[in-house]
Amino acid sequence: MDYDAYVPDSSRWAKSGLAYRVLGHDAATYYQYAIYVAEGLGKNSFNALRGIKDWRTDDQNGEQNDLPALSKGKLKDFFYIRNLYGNIEDVFNRPVYSSPEDWIDVAIREPESERGYFSKLVTTPQSRRCLNLGSYNYLGFGGLNTHCTPLVAKSVMDYPVTSAGSAAELGYNPLIKEVEETTAKYVGKEAAVVVGMGFATNSTVIPAICGKGDLIISDALNHNSIVEGARLSGAKVRAFKHNCVGDLELILQDAVAGKQRYNKILVIIEGIYSMEGELCCLPEIVEVCKLYGAYVWLDEAHSIGAVGPTGRGVCEELGVDPKDVDIMMGTFTKSFGAAGGYVASDYETVARIRQYAAGCTDACSMPPAVCTQILSSLRVISGEDGTDIGAKKLRQLRENSKFFREGLEALGLEVLGHHPSPVMPVMLYQPYKIGDFSRLAFNRKLAVVVVGAPATPVNYPRIRFCVSAAHSREDLADALAAISDIADELSIKFKVAPPNAWFPGSIHDKEEKEKQLSIKRVAKARAARSAALDSGSKLASGTNRARFAPLHSVGEPLGDDIGPPRSSTGPIDAYKLSGVTEKHPKWNQYKVMLSSSDVLGLTDDPVMKEACAATVEKLGLGSCSPRGFYGTFPPHMDLERTIADFLGVQEAVMYSYGACTVSSVIPALGHRSDVAVVDRGVGYGVLAGLRLSKMDVRWYNHCDAADCARVFAQLETEDGVHSARLARPGRRRWLITEGCFQGTGRLAPLPDLVALKDKHHARMIMDESVSFGAMGASGRGLTEHFGVNPKCIDVISASLENAGASVGGFCAGDTGVVAYQRLMGAGYVFSASLPPYLATAAAHAIRRVSAEPRLVERAQASAAALRDAAVSGRIPGFTTDADPGSPIVPLRLAVGASVVDENASLADVAARARRRGIGVCVARVNPLVPPDNRPPRALRCFGSAAHSREDLAAAFQVLAEESAKVLPSHALSAGVDASPGAKNKARLGADPGSMVMNPPGQVPPKSGGYGSPKNAPGAKINLDGTISLNKDSVRRDIFAKGDEAKASAGKRNGLHNRSASWSVNSMDGNSDNAPEMFEALSPVKESPMANGSASIGAPRRLFSDHDSPQSLSVPLLVVLLYWHNIFRRYILNQIDITTHMVPRWLARIGLHPTESRGPVRFFYCAAGYIGSRNFHSMALPLLVWTYDCGFTRLVMVFYCMTSGVGCLLKGALATNTSSSRPANSSLGSLMPHRVHAWPSVAGCNATALPFLILRWRHGDVWLWDMEEPKAVAREYAAAFAYMFAISLARMGNGDSPANVQGGVVVGAIMLRVLLPHIDWCIGGLEASTVFTAQGFALVGMVLAAILLFPMPLNARGEILYASSTCYRRMWRTFFYMLFFAAGSVWREGPGTRAIELPTTPAGWAGVLAAKFFVGHVISQFSVWAISYVAQLFVECWLRAYVKYFKPWSVGEHRRGKKGGEEEGESKTYGTTHMRLVAITVVELAQDITGALVTAHGVPRLFDTLRPYTSLRI
Repeated sequence: MDYDAYVPDSSRWAKSGLAYRVLGHDAATYYQYAIYVAEGLGKNSFNALRGIKDWRTDDQNGEQNDLPALSKGKLKDFFYIRNLYGNIEDVFNRPVYSSPEDWIDVAIREPESERGYFSKLVTTPQSRRCLNLGSYNYLGFGGLNTHCTPLVAKSVMDYPVTSAGSAAELGYNPLIKEVEETTAKYVGKEAAVVVGMGFATNSTVIPAICGKGDLIISDALNHNSIVEGARLSGAKVRAFKHNCVGDLELILQDAVAGKQRYNKILVIIEGIYSMEGELCCLPEIVEVCKLYGAYVWLDEAHSIGAVGPTGRGVCEELGVDPKDVDIMMGTFTKSFGAAGGYVASDYETVARIRQYAAGCTDACSMPPAVCTQILSSLRVISGEDGTDIGAKKLRQLRENSKFFREGLEALGLEVLGHHPSPVMPVMLYQPYKIGDFSRLAFNRKLAVVVVGAPATPVNYPRIRFCVSAAHSREDLADALAAISDIADELSIKFKVAPPNAWFPGSIHDKEEKEKQLSIKRVAKARAARSAALDSGSKLASGTNRARFAPLHSVGEPLGDDIGPPRSSTGPIDAYKLSGVTEKHPKWNQYKVMLSSSDVLGLTDDPVMKEACAATVEKLGLGSCSPRGFYGTFPPHMDLERTIADFLGVQEAVMYSYGACTVSSVIPALGHRSDVAVVDRGVGYGVLAGLRLSKMDVRWYNHCDAADCARVFAQLETEDGVHSARLARPGRRRWLITEGCFQGTGRLAPLPDLVALKDKHHARMIMDESVSFGAMGASGRGLTEHFGVNPKCIDVISASLENAGASVGGFCAGDTGVVAYQRLMGAGYVFSASLPPYLATAAAHAIRRVSAEPRLVERAQASAAALRDAAVSGRIPGFTTDADPGSPIVPLRLAVGASVVDENASLADVAARARRRGIGVCVARVNPLVPPDNRPPRALRCFGSAAHSREDLAAAFQVLAEESAKVLPSHALSAGVDASPGAKNKARLGADPGSMVMNPPGQVPPKSGGYGSPKNAPGAKINLDGTISLNKDSVRRDIFAKGDEAKASAGKRNGLHNRSASWSVNSMDGNSDNAPEMFEALSPVKESPMANGSASIGAPRRLFSDHDSPQSLSVPLLVVLLYWHNIFRRYILNQIDITTHMVPRWLARIGLHPTESRGPVRFFYCAAGYIGSRNFHSMALPLLVWTYDCGFTRLVMVFYCMTSGVGCLLKGALATNTSSSRPANSSLGSLMPHRVHAWPSVAGCNATALPFLILRWRHGDVWLWDMEEPKAVAREYAAAFAYMFAISLARMGNGDSPANVQGGVVVGAIMLRVLLPHIDWCIGGLEASTVFTAQGFALVGMVLAAILLFPMPLNARGEILYASSTCYRRMWRTFFYMLFFAAGSVWREGPGTRAIELPTTPAGWAGVLAAKFFVGHVISQFSVWAISYVAQLFVECWLRAYVKYFKPWSVGEHRRGKKGGEEEGESKTYGTTHMRLVAITVVELAQDITGALVTAHGVPRLFDTLRPYTSLRI
């Protein structure tokens, strides 16, 4: 936008910034929000008329597949995005072209298009140099500096870009250890553990120390990462008033003395609250927590390195001993200019965190260059570098903060917070001032952060200034002068010009009231303190801590996944137990690295490291800000474009941590009202996302598409088909899976899953963390591996910590999916952005994959060799569940080795191999993962492009030798073939697939799905009670049960041949006994089963149901079907031809529905509505009520007749593509969806109705014989123009030109048939009884149409959904017509006396408006009331049927049945038909009521009103 010419919105009279002086803050704020919303709605309406889609909510995949809207359940969020956020979008996510120092180059963005409003912003090469007042670079270590940047650049070149492993595995290195030790010493704690992301430090560590049975007491204004961590923990969470010690003590008293007993209590607070700029009341909180035995968690993200004489945070600032704070958390993103965070505590608590925190077990450890930045900045801050630079920076920051805060207060601004906080919020209140202040500041070369809802309360938007030690006093003074000018222009000097004191709204007044209430709470808590402590258990040394469990425990005991605890007081140090610290003498230089996730071998690539070093030398290391607040740099935007282009999707969004990517994506898109169908094998990230989203989760067996289909079928049953409710709302459905499962190496059966999600109208989220960059011919993941279009997957999420050779993750998909996450994705919004050099590394890796496909080929060859070695017995005692093509090959002990200590044996083999130079470790599985979702114990092994054939041979030899030394003899032989040549025939031990995750009591999963007839269910219960067998499926199942052969539906993709002991026979007849088995099934393929059951192994009968005729016909029907097919082919050919030709003609004359602008788009919208059913349902009753005569009633009847006949023809000529399939396939046509088929009903009515009215007006005389031929010609010309307009509008709405043309012809034919019989028809409507020839004729036509409706079938013998929809619409229209005609006959008019209508336009407008409003209100209310009563009656009847009649009838019908499966079948027997009948009854009640009220009730009401209400002709 043109910032230089910008005029503030709040300077306009309707949005006046001075409104608060009269109305007060709250009233003025809500008043402006009302204008804000109206303006947004108006702009979006204008865009809609011009055919401009809202790109922020664009859901192309959902629209194409008729999916529930992304906004379902999140209407408030989407409403804000569509109508409010677009006005201020330009002030957020501003890219920065320079390093994040005191002055930055902020990119200038311009609208992508000048059409309409809210256009997408495009970054230009131009920028503006601005003073950075929005960055967290408190001490100036961010960006380029002489203290850190040279060391970081050298570290990038000396060490790998990332560790390519988690800290709990082989990612723990000496640099990380040094960072932890230095940090612990700096903050004054025994030990510390670091996590690669500041947000994840809270969100992944809190669940590691709290669980079910614990209580978390959190400040009401704590950061989102704390909220997320508390929710993930499973502990009970209670919030206390912000910074109110009294309220905290009251909650503690209730926890200590209340009825519920807690395992432990954790109080979580922040040192400095970033949106308030306040310091916590740490001394008072610590005192109270010590008194009641609660533990204290202190988040020092904004205070460590920023306050205190030596930068040690609020403990030092407020004089609190760090030993009194149990857990000290902080981030390295801000004062240190790096990335990541730390947690410091006692040794046992830190050990617990290392073992249980997902940031340690499921995420890449801190990269070496980041460690270098932290160490170098820490040395400077603490003075260990031998200089006083750190002390000077701390002193400068303190002085700058004081100067700037005092300057803001002197200006009369309403400043929040306390000194010496470097964060200074300033209140704005009114919403228009959010964008105004940022734009005016940008004009004055100030980069500031403005914050509004939903980050703050809706009536408290604010500016947030952040001061740095790098700022000079002159720059800050200039900034204050510019801020003063802006404040005057926007009227935000609320201290100088206060609001109306009679109205509420000032945050200062609110804080004063809170202080008074806090004083009262403190007094109340102190008064109850003694009684609360006495009512608890006995205290030890004046505290209550003896009652609670140690901090390193959780509410429910959890075993150690490495082995039993070695200590009764706390968990073991998992790092030492797994032997990871037993490094090879040359750090990180094993001869062969098997457990590294560096699939492409690029982390140590010199070209990549040079590119990363160049980025560091240009932009520094850390970003020091979230993406939305000047934390977006060119490498970030480049990476997102690269990913989107690489995958072939619309857009991608980047997250700064892999472990928090999918766990942020799922809750951002899902809602608690949704249901998720999820593979049991998903990892911790998906599990965390599911818990945060609170969706209803339904599990299916690991990689079992058939079981997934079973779950979806159950959902279809639950979502109303077999329910006693008629109006149950539909739920959004999500299918969530990983592409390649890291725990097992199995591949998701993607083609089958895509088919299932399309069939059941679900959205799909797929985590491709392992498969991205490592599968497919060019590394594009599982979609390329299976040949599936990536656009078929709604959301693709992945970590960049594997093939990306970096840190972080991404989400890719449609624009709406991505744009929504930029506002609602927690890991994106509330986290500092990824260090730019790591974005450079990921983009480089993706480009290398595109340019050098051989990297992927080499990685795949390495993985294939690993898998071959595992299944062929080259590594005795080991096997794998990994599928062919998987880049990860977990090596687990064979089934026969289950008698040994599996954990200890794997750890021993891995430790011995590492001592011999083979980098392999036990795969760490987070103990918080539920048992049903845990993969088998295994050694972590990845294929890598860095592996040579010799390397792998040496690794296999070492593993074989060490396993021979560790494993017992019986374990070494397990899984190995007994004799040569038996590799594909004999099976020694259990099937490896049976080890993969299944709930107790369930059979092992079967591979495959419903992607083809071979994968269909073995049997299907039809609606008539018969059971149809699928011979291919039953044949497959028999093969699967045999001891000599195993067949799988996944064979066609080369999948699921998981070990040497799994023998697979081809489905194409490679088995010798296959033909006989197949033929044995033929007689029972289609036969109905007596008493609901049949025996597959039954002997063949001489005559069977298979010999019975499959259909019956007569010659007349054969001829009709023949001509129907010929006409249908003709119509389809016409549709194909006109669909290609007509749009070109419209484009040439400027009438294309989507490419045209302004008036043309408005024409299509208006004409489309005029030709719609909604318009006719409004206009035709008004015509009847205004001209109460037989002819107007005939118009209504004729409209119903043409619509019904049009639906009949549409249904007869419908195809599979005539409509999108409804979300609930069992409801069929009852689900709302459009049908596009020949002819167009709107075209029928556009021809029939206007010319019928004209014929009635002017009679059947020739034009030249009329009294006013010119006027009549004009009216007929208007009718033709109306018909042409409606036809164009229908084409713009998706109908083909041939359909519209057919509608015009059908309407003309029906009009021609009616014209000779108009008087006869009117006579029937004005008769005194319904028992007339006209009445019987009408009933006969309706019955004939309903009973003889042609219903096309698909290849499976099912009625097409489009045909079902047309059939339903036809009989509803005809029933409405019948009862409207009956109501017209029963109508008693006001007599023959003519009543004059108004002659003036104003009079006409008044009469029409009054009749329209009164008539439709009465009609709609009557329909609603009757349908509501009918629905209640039918639901009661259905409940009685389901509860009483159905169990009795089914029990009598199936007496003698046994087996749980048949009992399960009986639960749904017969309910579907009854529910469809019930819905039909309710719809009939609606139609009959509407018809009778329109024809009889409303006219009778108007008869009793004023004389100018009706005209009798």
